[in-house]
Amino acid sequence: MLECRYASSIYYNQENGYTVAVYETEDEIPEGKKEIGKQQFIAVGCELPRNEGLDISLKGQWKESERYGKQYHVASFEIQMPTTGEGVKAYLSSGLIKGVGPIIAERIVDRFGKNTFYVFEQCPERLLEIPGITQRKLDSILEGYHKSENIRQLSLFLSSAGVTPKKIEKIQEHFGHKAVSIIKKDPFRLCEMEGFGFKTVDPIARKVKHFQADNPLRIKAAILYVLKEAEGEGHLYLEVPEILTRTKSLLFRGDKRGHVTERKIRDAGNSLIKDDKELVCSYTKIYSKKNYESEQKAVIQLAALSRYPIKRYDVEKWISGLESKENIQLAEKQRKGIEMVFQNPVSIITGGPGSGKTTLLRFIVMIQEKLNIDSMILLAAPTGRARQRMYEATGYPALTIHKSIGLTGADGEEAWNAGEMLCDDLIIIDECSMVDMHLFTSLMMKIKTGSRIVFVGDKDQLESVGPGNVFKELIDSRVIPVTVLDQCFRQENPTILENAIKINCGKQNLVYDNSFSFVAAHDDEEAAKKIMKLFDMEWKLQRKNVNAVQVLTPLREDTKVSANALNLKIKDRINPYQIGQQEIKNGNKIFRIQDKVMQTKNEDEISNGDIGIVRKIGKVSGKKYMEVDFGEERVMRYQEGESWNLVHAYAITAHKGQGSEYPVVIIPILSCFRRHTLKRNLYYTAITRAKRKVILVGSKQAFSQAIRAGRSKKRNTLLSYRLKKAFTEVLDKNEAA
Repeated sequence: MLECRYASSIYYNQENGYTVAVYETEDEIPEGKKEIGKQQFIAVGCELPRNEGLDISLKGQWKESERYGKQYHVASFEIQMPTTGEGVKAYLSSGLIKGVGPIIAERIVDRFGKNTFYVFEQCPERLLEIPGITQRKLDSILEGYHKSENIRQLSLFLSSAGVTPKKIEKIQEHFGHKAVSIIKKDPFRLCEMEGFGFKTVDPIARKVKHFQADNPLRIKAAILYVLKEAEGEGHLYLEVPEILTRTKSLLFRGDKRGHVTERKIRDAGNSLIKDDKELVCSYTKIYSKKNYESEQKAVIQLAALSRYPIKRYDVEKWISGLESKENIQLAEKQRKGIEMVFQNPVSIITGGPGSGKTTLLRFIVMIQEKLNIDSMILLAAPTGRARQRMYEATGYPALTIHKSIGLTGADGEEAWNAGEMLCDDLIIIDECSMVDMHLFTSLMMKIKTGSRIVFVGDKDQLESVGPGNVFKELIDSRVIPVTVLDQCFRQENPTILENAIKINCGKQNLVYDNSFSFVAAHDDEEAAKKIMKLFDMEWKLQRKNVNAVQVLTPLREDTKVSANALNLKIKDRINPYQIGQQEIKNGNKIFRIQDKVMQTKNEDEISNGDIGIVRKIGKVSGKKYMEVDFGEERVMRYQEGESWNLVHAYAITAHKGQGSEYPVVIIPILSCFRRHTLKRNLYYTAITRAKRKVILVGSKQAFSQAIRAGRSKKRNTLLSYRLKKAFTEVLDKNEAA
């Protein structure tokens, strides 16, 4: 341990907490800079304390840097409780305790001296004797003190296990003042928190509590982690043998394999089902309680909505009238699809690009208004971009699903507004392939019986990011009327559509021309360079409209053609820094005026996936801010020092591009991509985002492999089966009656 005090800061990264600072010590250190009996040295670490006057113990090792000489690389640290009056004063006024500044700190220490902390712990009401401390201020000071002390105790307990100060603060916020006792009893409770998966917590548990490999708490945590990982892969449940295999793999470490038997894993799983009620066994499938309830609730509600006796309309004359008015001749399947909507409480329309889905939506909305001028109509889509396209296509206002049902949590967390149920006469949900099980259930539970509901989408596109495969399962259940639009009407750049259809069918004989081209690249480095040049060229051809050109990539990181890597390169090519130009930094990202950006979490007026342009960078009260124009008079201000849910958007993932259209789309495809990204529906989805031009960059062999690979791995869900069962039971009851 190295005893020291903070002297000055050299560097601090707000996003990851990386700190380089100067400290001073009376201990012996190599090559220290001596100053009045003390030596200064540079320390490097994560979230190192930068509070003046505090006694700090650093634990780490010296390392040589070619540029900076010897530096102390800190593995963990402790803030020591002071024992002198001056030390107590420095501690109180260091900023660790909210509400206590230098003046109040001096008054407290002058009154209580070395007994200050005893007063804080045993008789805090005596602090009211201090001039300037009211009851309200005392409450604030005590809250800050207990939080600071709790974090200090957590640091003593967890820092040796490599837990960073930022994570320790999150632990304190999550568990409150009982955090230390909770984690001492069961370190695997940390798995409840985002960013603390089993693989992160297991080494912590071994260090702080020396857990045996076969400890039931450890095995339970591993099982829950396995199911959470499976949910990330799109599964709502796992079969028992799969859970056993995955859990064994996770738990076995070194020579401890014999301690974790299959019997012990089964016992832990049974306890999670029977005692803890965290898991549910249904038809021999193992669900998390949340996933099971989500699937069950959706089925019950959908069955109730489908069997409700809704008024049926004969709309043939309205269709003919609108055909004349709009000068459009609908295909037979389009007519049947519209008729089906007005004959049933719940129906589905599916079709690929150019199949006439948009025309159907317009006709359905117009007919509903003709049937009832006072109709309440809700048009909704999973993302802000899809919502915008829906509005542009129909001329009727549209919302995101989250907004329409009052979900205020980021990415659909269960944070409900206290709003009423949806009572719209007609509800149309577009881009349904993007809707996961949890969002679908949230939507279903908000719809009142008597509403007419239409689900619209392309069943061959990418599945939802979240678990389940809702749209496909609804279609496969065959209990909801479905219209399949399989005729192509779009004439603009037919090569793109023809190739998309071929790819969807697994055919390799694609046509290459000016609207659909392939640029060869041997590896991701060469591909990245070519994508940069292509983007620059197409951007100039599109009159420097950054929204007209979009890179869609399978990966967000881990390759030179990932969204993160390409954004850095493209931004510096088409919007480079110029002397005198305003910039603003957030974490490790630098934003400039005219940058193309994307919101990554739902907020009040802005949805996850919304694209905007940086229009202004200014300064108020010494702090920089940035204004982003998201269109439709939606301008968001982002303040320096705050956490932003914002990334550059010259390149985005294919998933993020779903529900959008762009004149020009550039798509990397390489053999070095992970196998799960070389799949047919990913490239089908990316290609069908383009209106005028597709440019593929990379390896034709990899492209051929993706087309051959077929669709994604089947997701574990029983939605289709449960729907069939629920509707069969309804029919049986009706027949019995």
